[in-house]
Amino acid sequence: MPQWNAGHKVKAAFFDADGTLLSFTSHRIPDSAQIALSELKRNGVKCFLATGRPPYQVDEIPIDNLEAFILFNGQFILSRDDILFREAMDHADIARVVEQVKAGLYECLFMEAGRCYISGHNDRVRRIEQSVGLEFPEGDIEEALHNEIFQLNAYLAPGETDVLANACSNIKMTRWSPDFVDVFPRAGGKARAVRRVLDMYGISPEEAIAFGDGGNDIGMLDAVGTSIALGNANPEVKEMASFVTDDVDHDGIYNACVRLGLIDV
Repeated sequence: MPQWNAGHKVKAAFFDADGTLLSFTSHRIPDSAQIALSELKRNGVKCFLATGRPPYQVDEIPIDNLEAFILFNGQFILSRDDILFREAMDHADIARVVEQVKAGLYECLFMEAGRCYISGHNDRVRRIEQSVGLEFPEGDIEEALHNEIFQLNAYLAPGETDVLANACSNIKMTRWSPDFVDVFPRAGGKARAVRRVLDMYGISPEEAIAFGDGGNDIGMLDAVGTSIALGNANPEVKEMASFVTDDVDHDGIYNACVRLGLIDV
């Protein structure tokens, strides 16, 4: 087992939400993780949320100890006072997705800046709603043709995504669940957003750490000097991370911060 050492003074920490900060069991942040965030801030470490969720689905996350927020897997970056970056999806790609969904090929969640709506409910959609503790409202998906869409959740299992990839010209897909893929612009993703935030704050990648558990976190984990996979992380995330900590329900974030010497016991 590698020795826990960040190698550089840590000035920034990035945290995924579901399965990392937020428990899939309780749908809340464990007390130990909140203590860790507070102690990191007290010790001068700037803490950032980096999630696939939109801004209206992060009410469970207290913001007192967070400096800024990477949302929609990097398509939105918010400070406490302003929008620092935003990039919507290509309208032609959205039109192709709407056409496929209307043809009954799959269900899809469309995410605008201020709301989201899903084409319909099936077993996959209901499983995700239960796992993240949310309910997605059904809506008229043709509205997506006229509005800015920042991310899609396409309910396609592994091996089924070619139908989407072959129809769209400017998309990237990442997965943290077998039930769906996150879909956003090809140049986007958490890695680009993390690099952008580090540049804004004048912090080098070597001075940053990141915590994650799903496939959509791999780019983010690779963009920092020290990466930590939660004990409940997907196997490919554990394989590439610098360290593997305990799971989200057993003080994973807190224990990792203690082992790295970032907070005192």
